[in-house]
Amino acid sequence: MLYSLHPYLKYFALLGLVPWSESCAHSQFVQKLYSAFLIILNAVNFGISINFPQNSELFLSLMVNVIVFVAKIVCVAVIVLQMMVHYDDYFRFCMEIKYLGLRLQCELKIHVGRLKWQSYAKILALGIGCLVTLLPSIYVALNGSLLYFWSSLLSILIIRMQFVLMLLYVDLLGQHASLLGKRLQNVLECHLMGANCSLDSNANRLCSLDFLLALKQCHMELYHLFTHFNDLFGWSILGTYVVLFSDSTVNIYWTQQVLAEVYQYKYLYATFSVFLPSFVNILVFCRYGEFCQRQSVMIGSYLRNLSFHPSIGRETSYKDLLTEFIMQVEQNLLTINAEGFMNADNSLLMSILAAKVTYLIVLMQFSSV
Repeated sequence: MLYSLHPYLKYFALLGLVPWSESCAHSQFVQKLYSAFLIILNAVNFGISINFPQNSELFLSLMVNVIVFVAKIVCVAVIVLQMMVHYDDYFRFCMEIKYLGLRLQCELKIHVGRLKWQSYAKILALGIGCLVTLLPSIYVALNGSLLYFWSSLLSILIIRMQFVLMLLYVDLLGQHASLLGKRLQNVLECHLMGANCSLDSNANRLCSLDFLLALKQCHMELYHLFTHFNDLFGWSILGTYVVLFSDSTVNIYWTQQVLAEVYQYKYLYATFSVFLPSFVNILVFCRYGEFCQRQSVMIGSYLRNLSFHPSIGRETSYKDLLTEFIMQVEQNLLTINAEGFMNADNSLLMSILAAKVTYLIVLMQFSSV
């Protein structure tokens, strides 16, 4: 699935987000130089713009501006550096997705195919939305004074496009977990029917020991795929979440300042075009992560229900393998984790919302001083 998108994904190399070439060492070296140039360019642009602050800017807003855009510069450096260091790991990750899909098709007789059109539509809509919502900020920057916007425009593009790419990868992982869960559900239903079902007109039975072993091995490979994704994009997820959280929180604060007539109403275009897509991205990514965790829970639920079936107790080898499988699923959860700092799920979304309220209250209290 991911390999079918490679002709399009490779253009993200212009932002330093994916390797341009898999085998050409010279091309990879040139792209590493280009990635280093992007990092230096971001830092230099911000360093130049910070030396020409606007005298009319309130101190608190000036300080908040600097903090937000420094966070973006650091986040971009983390994203680009992580990809520079893990070029080979990126292609290994893509190959692992391909091999897992082949294993699901050959051993479990699951038709993997491509992503559903709904997934393509969601990813495409988010990508276009991230680009289109830059237009109001550009309009305000051209017709007024939007501090540090131009120096951070490249950073905003890199961060938003990286987020879209990570959503695509997580959607792929969630689909594989869903396919494995559905096949386990078929095994459970087959046992409930008394093992009177066959697998797609194949001689092998769903209730066989070999099929359960294949399911167990596929789950372990899927867990390693989740782990590889977390290792490959963990710091990028963390940095992106920090930027999206600070961006959305600060721009809600600036919206309140505009409504209080501290700033002109034209700035509402810029603030809405920042905190709305930031909040949507946070929401969507948390929901994708929650979907993966739920699939992991459903897999464990199917296995535990299977272990209670009366026929299982009469087959010692099948029961022992099933017990090992249950322990494997309970210990190896399919989660999206950012270097151990947080899991992407609904609980993270609620924590972010609570933190937003707290920081907004603090900012409003300082602005009234």
